[in-house]
Amino acid sequence: MDIPRPSEGDVNIGTDIVRVCWVLTGIVGVVLIFRFSMKAWIRWALPQVSAPERVWGFEDLIFLFGYSLDLLHMTLIQLSYQWGLGRHFYYLSPTEKVQSLRFDFASQPTAVAAAMVSRTGMMWFLYQCFSASDRRIRLSIIISMIIQVIANALTIVQIVVQCGPNPYRPADRTKYFHYMWDPLPADGSVKCQSPNVQTTVGFVQGGFNTSIDFFLGVISAFELWQFFIQTLHRNPNVSVWTQFKRLNSSVRSRRIWQTISLSVPLFLSGAASIVKTYLLKSLGDRLDFTYNIVHFILWVKIENYSILIATCAPVIRLFLRTFVDNRRDGRYPGYPWSRSHSSKDTQTIEMGRKTHRRGPRRETSISATPVYGDKTELDWDHCSDRSESRIMVSSPDQTGLVRSGQVTVKTDIVVEVDDEEEGSSSMSSGPRESGGSGHRDMFDC
Repeated sequence: MDIPRPSEGDVNIGTDIVRVCWVLTGIVGVVLIFRFSMKAWIRWALPQVSAPERVWGFEDLIFLFGYSLDLLHMTLIQLSYQWGLGRHFYYLSPTEKVQSLRFDFASQPTAVAAAMVSRTGMMWFLYQCFSASDRRIRLSIIISMIIQVIANALTIVQIVVQCGPNPYRPADRTKYFHYMWDPLPADGSVKCQSPNVQTTVGFVQGGFNTSIDFFLGVISAFELWQFFIQTLHRNPNVSVWTQFKRLNSSVRSRRIWQTISLSVPLFLSGAASIVKTYLLKSLGDRLDFTYNIVHFILWVKIENYSILIATCAPVIRLFLRTFVDNRRDGRYPGYPWSRSHSSKDTQTIEMGRKTHRRGPRRETSISATPVYGDKTELDWDHCSDRSESRIMVSSPDQTGLVRSGQVTVKTDIVVEVDDEEEGSSSMSSGPRESGGSGHRDMFDC
């Protein structure tokens, strides 16, 4: 079939887009290096940590492998660009046509694999975060992980087995993959699938990926705000905004930061997957393939890198707390539980109390920040939330003394106490023992 002559001449739209893709690749590379460097520093600063897996997780290896696949994909795209990717197919020489298509088609399985691996790592990361959550949520994450692996793996297989012998016979179809860019034999002994088949498979795969990304973003946000939502259910007459303002300021800011840094990139990945799926029609238009495919590649990278950026939220927050908040508060400008303090058995807790009335009783909120000593903060990367606790006091007439009840001991503590005395106070406290304990994990990424 004759290729029509483009009206705008021999232009190359690939230059700027390939540069943007490399910039995104570099940014994500720096973020991942920052993630691994912070983890290595934390592991060095805390030599007595009893569970190294709390610092390093299996997801770190998955993210590293996923980014390696992204680098391979970008390398193949760069080679395709050097042979004419971004230019109209009409103006390419026969050699440029073959080589540009060769590297572009070779890059497609790596792009799908990179997204699959990164998304799998993200879901494993969230599964660890929700280790104490509702069993149905954990099960839904596992099911989503299996579905996306199957959908993307089948897409990879479909890409590399599009061509085969004609008439059909059992054969190693991967050996015919090169006919996606090389001319087909004149005798008709090799036949490739219609481009519409790959487009249809891509639509199905894109639908699964989009749904899973949005699902992960929703359940992440829900888990981050689950106690707030439960409070709204217990107080249906209180407006959302009023209840939101009642939250401890540090808890509120932390939840907002976590939602932005974790859920928003997942939603962005889902949105990019929608755009990418819409642009799949370019895969079916082989008359000007090298020109039409370029914007599709950009959205592939946005989808992949949004997932990787979302996983670095815990480390960024830890860095800000370690080097920014502590310096601002005049503390040791390093990790709060540094080598010099890791062997101490005591810790100082800065506490602030605020009392307000709820119905016939008063509720005291106490925010506490450990300065040194407790090693439980090591669970930061597995999102074991230690932000909210409750102490139900059996004898409320004794202010400031809790003698029985239930306590959840957590790193960043917000304690609600039934108290008959009003007022506010600030105190320092060492470690305490509680009569009974009950633990409910949330998210502290």
